[in-house]
Amino acid sequence: MSVSRRTDVPAFHFDWFMNRVRAGYAMVRNPVCRNVVHRVPLGPSDVDMFAFISKDPRPAAPHLQELIDMGYAITFQITVTPYGRDLEPNVPPYDVVAETVKEISSVIGKDRTIWRYDPVIVSDRYGLDFHADAFGRIASLLEGSVDRCVFTFLDVYDKHLPLFGTGRLREVIEEERIGFIRTVLPIAEEHGIELSTCCTENDYSGYGVIRRPCLDPRSFRGWSIPYELQTAPVREGCGCVRSIDIGEYDTCRHDCLYCYANRAADSVRASRTYDPESEMICGSVGPDDTVTEIRTRKSARLTDFL
Repeated sequence: MSVSRRTDVPAFHFDWFMNRVRAGYAMVRNPVCRNVVHRVPLGPSDVDMFAFISKDPRPAAPHLQELIDMGYAITFQITVTPYGRDLEPNVPPYDVVAETVKEISSVIGKDRTIWRYDPVIVSDRYGLDFHADAFGRIASLLEGSVDRCVFTFLDVYDKHLPLFGTGRLREVIEEERIGFIRTVLPIAEEHGIELSTCCTENDYSGYGVIRRPCLDPRSFRGWSIPYELQTAPVREGCGCVRSIDIGEYDTCRHDCLYCYANRAADSVRASRTYDPESEMICGSVGPDDTVTEIRTRKSARLTDFL
C-alpha cells in the first residue's frame, strides 16, 4: 500500500490516514476516471505493508508503534534534500527531517528506513560542489540510521519548461550526472550507505551505483512480505513492486517547484476542503460516482485497482 506517490500523507493528512485505518477502509478517487471511486480495505489482513513516502514525516512518527501493534508492516521512504525555499518553499530544514529519520529508524529498523536524495537538481546555485558538501552533511547525520540512499535526477515535465529561463531549473546533462555520482559515491560509502538509483535512463553500475528500485523485490523477500511485480510500470525504468496508492494528486502543500504531483493552480488547491473525518483525503463521494470494491488478498485486488 503506497502512502503515497501522489501526495505527502505523513506530512499533511496523517490524522485522516489514522482515522481510515481505524475505520478499516478508505475511499480513493481514480486519478484518470474521476467518476470512479475505489473502496480500499485497510484492515491488517488486507495490507501486506504500508510504504510511506514523505518529505516531512514528523506527524507520522508518534503513531508508528501503534500501527505495528495493530499488526501492520511498515517501510518509510524519506526525502532529505538541502535545497532552499526557491525550490522547496514549505519543506522543513534537512537537519530537522534527519532527526525524524533517526526516530523512525529506531522504531522500524534502518533496513526499512530509506533515504531519498531526490531529485538531483544542478543549476548555478546548486552545482556539484554544493551537492558534495550537502550530501556529506546529510550522510553524516543519517549514518547508522539508514542502509541505503536512493537518488534520481530531475525529470523534466512540460510545466518546468517556462522555468528554464529563470535559472532555477534545467535538465541535468550526462556529464553532470556522472560528476554527481563520482562526487557522492565515496561519501556514501564512507558513512556505510549504499547508493542506488531508480528510473534513470542510463545504467550507472559501472561507476559503482546499484540499480535498485525504491520498493524492490529483494527487500520484500528479506522482510518476508508478499509482493507482485508490475506488468506496466507507471514510469519508464521503474522496477518497484506493485502497490495500491491511496493518495490524491493536488493535495500536497510543500509546493516544491519541481513536483509532478501538483498540477492544479495554487488557488484551486487552496480552495479544497480537507476533513480528517472524511472517507476521502479531499472531497466526498457524489451521486454520479461509481464505487468499486477492491477485494481482499484472496483475489487479484491489485489488478482490479489498476
